[in-house]
Amino acid sequence: MLLGLLTIVSVFGWATAAPATGSCLCVTASSVNVRDAAGLSTHVIASVNHGDCFIFNGGILTKDGYTWYELQHVSGHNRAWIASNYVHVSAASQCSGGSVSGGNFASGIVPQACLSCICQQESGCKPIGCHFDVNSDSCGYFQIKHGYWVDCGSPGTSWHACANDLHCASQCVQNYMKRYASHYGCASTCESYAREHNGGPNGCHHTSTINYWHQVKSHNGCHSLV
Repeated sequence: MLLGLLTIVSVFGWATAAPATGSCLCVTASSVNVRDAAGLSTHVIASVNHGDCFIFNGGILTKDGYTWYELQHVSGHNRAWIASNYVHVSAASQCSGGSVSGGNFASGIVPQACLSCICQQESGCKPIGCHFDVNSDSCGYFQIKHGYWVDCGSPGTSWHACANDLHCASQCVQNYMKRYASHYGCASTCESYAREHNGGPNGCHHTSTINYWHQVKSHNGCHSLV
């Protein structure tokens, strides 16, 4: 059965108040499985990572020694369940914009809130197609160029198709940052990822990308990002 908002749940023997429905829950570990239902024998539908944040849908179940929370919009799935000891309540700004309402960002080293704000800057987080920009076309949600798509592993069926699919495009961004950020000494911050997205593999170090970062932060729900 689903429990009420004021229900006291037990996590490893400690009594803790359940989060309120609509709370922002952020993941505290890497490669955490989320499932289509509560319990260890249910189907794994996605893997999430530290810093990924999702809206708590209000569902709470205890099964197989864990308390499970139901999340909204995890990697394209409207409902998903995660063991409660792998999440904590965070500021609502961490679940702002498309990271929740769009609900289809890929997991990876770039936090969901950061992806949402970059997406807002590039396209209003909409599949706007291709526009000529800096000597070549930039396409889709994240205005991805063909070379960027190749560097991120060429996910999806084509550059254009991937760029206009939110999950595929955000997976491309995740892959790109995983490939280049640490190699070029970029910090594990939204600022670094945004500036690298704008300026290429070494973009986090280019002064020309600072204004882009300020533009990213100017969007609703993005002011507190670092």
